Amino acid sequence: MARHKKDERTQVISETRQQLLTAAADEFAQEGYSGANINRISQSAGYAKGTIYNYFPSKRALMDALIDEFSKKHLDYLVTQVRQVEGPLARLERFFEAGFAFVAQNLSPGRVIINTLYGPDAEFKAHLGQVYTSMFHFISQEIILPGIQQGVFRQVEPFPTAGFLMTIYLGFASTADDDGSLTMNAKQVFDYALNGLRDPSS
Repeated sequence: MARHKKDERTQVISETRQQLLTAAADEFAQEGYSGANINRISQSAGYAKGTIYNYFPSKRALMDALIDEFSKKHLDYLVTQVRQVEGPLARLERFFEAGFAFVAQNLSPGRVIINTLYGPDAEFKAHLGQVYTSMFHFISQEIILPGIQQGVFRQVEPFPTAGFLMTIYLGFASTADDDGSLTMNAKQVFDYALNGLRDPSS
């Protein structure tokens, strides 16, 4: 019985933490980090003022947790989707398709990440750089490098080029409206990126 109660308590804690993170994403997306209010986040999640401090010691810790949570989901989703297709061209196109779909399904945390990336806080930017390094490695090793080896892409430095593709992706993702629609669709962005990567002799 004691184990059962412990499991229930663990589940409640996990669910409460997730609800607070979801409310925080909405608040940070709407108000920005500096304008976000901790008590408002607690109340938006359906809890009393100050509840959030039982889970996160500060607003900065809350933002760091949101970055970690979202980036893991983001990377896991993209890796799973991209690996469902074979060949560098198909994988590059799937990268943009899956990436834009993910942003459309996660508008608030997506906006928080993008706004933070282009915002003034150097510590948050450094944190983002750390957590997304694995994304850069994935793109360079499983899309760009095979494309070079197969003669589909021209000779480029894989890791910096992964950064170039991420910049394109996040740049267009930042144009998402409240319905998740972008100024260019995945196929258009794929064609744009491919023009910079394609080996002219292929």
